[in-house]
Amino acid sequence: MDAERTGKVVVGFDELEHSRQTVRWAAFEAASRQRCLLIVRAVPVPLEQFTRIRLPSEAVEFEPLRTESENELTSMVAECHEELPQLEIHTSIRMGHPAKILGEASERAELLVLGPPEQTQPWRVLLGSTSAELVRTADLPVVVVRGDRENERITTTPTEFTRVVVGVDGSRGSERAIEFAYEFASRHGAELVALLAWNEIRKFATSATTRRKLNWEEVHQTCQRVLSESVAGQRDKYPDIVLRSEVVTNEGAADALFSASEQADLLVVGSHGRGPIRSSLLGSVSHAVAHYAQCPVAVVH
Repeated sequence: MDAERTGKVVVGFDELEHSRQTVRWAAFEAASRQRCLLIVRAVPVPLEQFTRIRLPSEAVEFEPLRTESENELTSMVAECHEELPQLEIHTSIRMGHPAKILGEASERAELLVLGPPEQTQPWRVLLGSTSAELVRTADLPVVVVRGDRENERITTTPTEFTRVVVGVDGSRGSERAIEFAYEFASRHGAELVALLAWNEIRKFATSATTRRKLNWEEVHQTCQRVLSESVAGQRDKYPDIVLRSEVVTNEGAADALFSASEQADLLVVGSHGRGPIRSSLLGSVSHAVAHYAQCPVAVVH
């Protein structure tokens, strides 16, 4: 953990339906980490959501929006304190571009928690959403709370985690993801699945004859060696963690992680890759799973 981090957990809060579940997830995670929680309500400046022009917040009347936002935050804090009365909670309301505000609020924080990228409006696909932008640009771990099954879990047993899946490719980014996944699984008493997916030769060797000539047993053994070496340090550090290793060579990293997310309580990926296994967890893969996985996703920078 970065020694310069202050230890707070930051969560974005807005008017969308899933936002309360996102804050609740963050609250229980902050309590588990024995950290304070900062709930940030970023009020977008009109027109900013349709363009990349960022207007000065003083150009827009803020007080009516502030009053409404304060009432929403008061209600949210009360809801968290009903279940976590000892949790230290702070709030912040600012008008401006949400990604910029949340980025500034999470400086030196330990974790940033967000709702899933919004995909219902075409302009969001073109310009990206707050979550998508912060997944790309933040310099700390970002958890995107998503998935219908997760909404049910957080409503009934929010502290119960049974399976954490981490994507492995042998890169430095993958190492950070493994470290995060081990610590999370240890704290929550969950099983850890280390998953390495590699099918780059299958993608580029278009000839069936070429594919048949490959020694797939040797490929699988190489992948297994990279996976074992990648988790070795953390495995020694957390000997009590139940670890299950999986190597997949018949589909790409994104597809394998999508499948794994169906039975996971958290999916952990690095933000960049290109280690010895070149299918690697590149930005495109972390971006894809943050958008479409069936469970919460932690993108570790």
